[in-house]
Amino acid sequence: MVKLTKIERNIPAFIFEPKIGETTEKTVIKRQDNVLEIEFPIFEKNTVIEIAKNLSYKKRRAHNRDIEEVLEIIDQVGSLWADRNYDIRKEVMEILPLMTGESRELCEIELSGTTELWKKNNAELQLKREIGGKKYLEDWIEKGNSKLHAQPRGLVLHNMAGNAFNLGFLTLFYGLVSKNVNLVKLSHGEPYVIIKLCQSIMDVDKNIAKEIAALYWRGSSGEIYDELFNSGYIDAVIAWGGIYSIEEIRRRAYRFGIKVIDHGPKLSFSIISEELFQNPEKLNELIQKLAIDVACWNQKACLSPRIIYIVDDPHKSAINSNQRDTNLSRSNDLKVSDNDSPANTLLNTFHKASETNDILDFNMKTLMKRSIKLIRNNLSDISPVGFARLLADSLKRTDRILPRANLTHTDGLEMTRKREYFYMNYATKNRATIITPPNEKLDWTVVYLRDLPKKNEIDMCQNRFVIVTRVSNIRNLIHSIRQEQLKQYLQTISVYGSDEFIEEVAEEFSLLGAYRFPRVGEHNIHPIGMPWDGHYVINDLIKWVYIGFQDYSNGKEGGRISLFKDESFFQKSKRKRF
Repeated sequence: MVKLTKIERNIPAFIFEPKIGETTEKTVIKRQDNVLEIEFPIFEKNTVIEIAKNLSYKKRRAHNRDIEEVLEIIDQVGSLWADRNYDIRKEVMEILPLMTGESRELCEIELSGTTELWKKNNAELQLKREIGGKKYLEDWIEKGNSKLHAQPRGLVLHNMAGNAFNLGFLTLFYGLVSKNVNLVKLSHGEPYVIIKLCQSIMDVDKNIAKEIAALYWRGSSGEIYDELFNSGYIDAVIAWGGIYSIEEIRRRAYRFGIKVIDHGPKLSFSIISEELFQNPEKLNELIQKLAIDVACWNQKACLSPRIIYIVDDPHKSAINSNQRDTNLSRSNDLKVSDNDSPANTLLNTFHKASETNDILDFNMKTLMKRSIKLIRNNLSDISPVGFARLLADSLKRTDRILPRANLTHTDGLEMTRKREYFYMNYATKNRATIITPPNEKLDWTVVYLRDLPKKNEIDMCQNRFVIVTRVSNIRNLIHSIRQEQLKQYLQTISVYGSDEFIEEVAEEFSLLGAYRFPRVGEHNIHPIGMPWDGHYVINDLIKWVYIGFQDYSNGKEGGRISLFKDESFFQKSKRKRF
C-alpha cells in the first residue's frame, strides 16, 4: 500500500470583508486516516446575524443587476472550472480524492459534469424551461390583459449537506441565476469546495461576490437559526441534509413564515423487467452502465442506485417461489459465499412439490415451465441470480477504470461488517449469495438477496455495496416500501421494460412518492430544465407578481373572475346617496 503524504489546509470563511478576531474558535475535520486535515473557523451568533444583516442590504443591488450580466458571470466562472489548468481547480483536485475516498479520475468526471450547468446556454435553457425565460426576471411581461414579473425572494440561506461535493455548485447556481443574495451555512462534512467556488466568483466579479457569504456554525446551535429567522433578514431557505436537520429547519423557519425548499435524504434504485433476459446484448450493456452509476459518488448521492429489483413474475408457477432462485456457478476471479447446491436445489424442489401442498392448481404445463426456469437459473447468467454475477463482473471492470481510492481502516471495517451481516443473517440460511473481489479485497460487494431488503439493510448500500433481488410484481414491491416506511425517501427509479411496464412503474411509484424515472444506467443524467425532487428550484426562489390594470375596451376579457360582472352596478352605486 502506498504511503500518503499528510496534507493540511486552513480554510477561511468566505466573507468579502470578514470581521474575525484572533480568538475565533476553529474546528478540524480529518480524512483518510488523518492524512488530510482541514481547519476552518466556527462563527457565533452575533457575528452570523451581523453578516446576514449586511447581506440583506444588498438585495436591491442584486435585483437591479441585469440578468445578462449574471449569466455572463456564471459562464466565466464555469469556463474557469472547465480548464484543468485553472489554479483553484488544480488545488481542489488534490484534495477531492482524499475528501471523498474516490479516485482522481472519478472526481474529474464528477466535477466536469457538475460545471456543465455553469454555461450561459445551459443556464438560459434552465430559465426558459423552469420559468418561461430570463425576460421575466428583467421586465414586466404581458400575459393576457396583465403584466407578469418574477421577483427574487431576497436573502436565501443555503443549509448545506456533506454527502456530495457538487451541492455547492448546484445551490449557488440556483441562488445567483434567480438574482438572490446568498448566505451559505457550510456542512462540517464538506466545507472546502464551496469556499473555493466563492473565491472563483470573486476572481470574476467582486461586486456579485459581495452578495455571497459562506461560513460555518454548529448545526446544533438552534439559537442561531431562531435568531436568523426572527431577524427578518432571511427570506427563504434551501435545506440539504439528513431528515433530522431538515425537520429542525422546517420547524424553526415555519414559525416565522419563511419559505423552505427542502432536499432531504433520498433513496434511489432500479426496477428491471424479466424481458431484459431475452436480450443478452442489451443485458450486458445495461449492467456495465449500472456498474458505473454505482461507482459514481460512492453511492452517497441521492440519485445513486442502491438496490436492483428484478420483476420476475412466478404467479402461474406451481412451485413455492422461495425455492426458485439457485446458486450461480463459481468463477475463478470472483469469490462467492453461499450454502446452496444447484443440483440439490432443483431435486429438492420436485421433492417438496410431491410431498407438500406447495403445488396450487397443479398442471403439467405450469410445472414444466417452472422446471425450465429453474434449469435456466442453474446453467445460465440470464436469470436474476445470474444478473448479480454479471454486475459483479462489471464492477470489477469499473474498479480498474475508476477505482476506489485510499481505502481507510474505517472503510475496511465497515465493508467487512456489512458482509458479515449478510453472511450470518442470510447466506448461512440459503437466503443470499455474496459476491466479492478475489483475495478478500474490500473495493465492492454484490449481494443477491432472496428476500426483499429491510430499511437498515438498504442503508448499508453505500461505497459500492449493492443488493440485487427479485420481486414477483410491482404490488409486492410497493407493499414492502410502505411496510419499511420508505415512501418519504423515494427519488430516482430507473426502469427497463416495455413501454407499458415503464408507464406502470412511473404511475404507481410517482403516486407513492418517487420523482425521476430515467433509463437503467442513467441515474447521473438529468435533462436541463426538469424538476428536482418534484419541484422547480428556480421557481421556488422567485415570487410571481403581476399588474392587473386590464383594459377591456377592446371587448377581449381574456378570462377573469369578478364579483361584479355587470358593470352597470358601479353606475348605480354612483347615483345612490347615503
